[in-house]
Amino acid sequence: MAIGYIRKKQKLNHNGEVKEVYLAKVCYINHIDTEGLAQDISKMCSASPADVLMHLRAMEECIGSHIANGNAVRLDTLGTFYPAIHASAVASPEKVNQHSIKRLGMLFKPSARLMEMVKKAGVYLVDKRIFDADTHAREKKNKDK
Repeated sequence: MAIGYIRKKQKLNHNGEVKEVYLAKVCYINHIDTEGLAQDISKMCSASPADVLMHLRAMEECIGSHIANGNAVRLDTLGTFYPAIHASAVASPEKVNQHSIKRLGMLFKPSARLMEMVKKAGVYLVDKRIFDADTHAREKKNKDK
């Protein structure tokens, strides 16, 4: 088990000086959906995939409901979900209000056990090419039009 990465070229602007730098970026090999996860969990316990799926969907509803009420949700072996807001900086405390909040979100902080599993996974280079961040950004922008 290991996490794949690619090499990415990116321009970095620091104090008006533009530098080209290279960094590693995670390369997602596959996406697993809820049904696939339910299949995997079913193999590890006595519940059917349909039962696991039902419980995962119920858990999603419960977590969403608690986050929407402003609560943090801690699942001991998984981690903690927190409600989050992204807001604009304003000049005075009086201007901090619901209009200064740009969007609502959620944060997830994995448990120590889950983080340890990820840290032990290791990494491998997926593709020897160097990907240009600027080219990718232009391609994505043109695709969205």
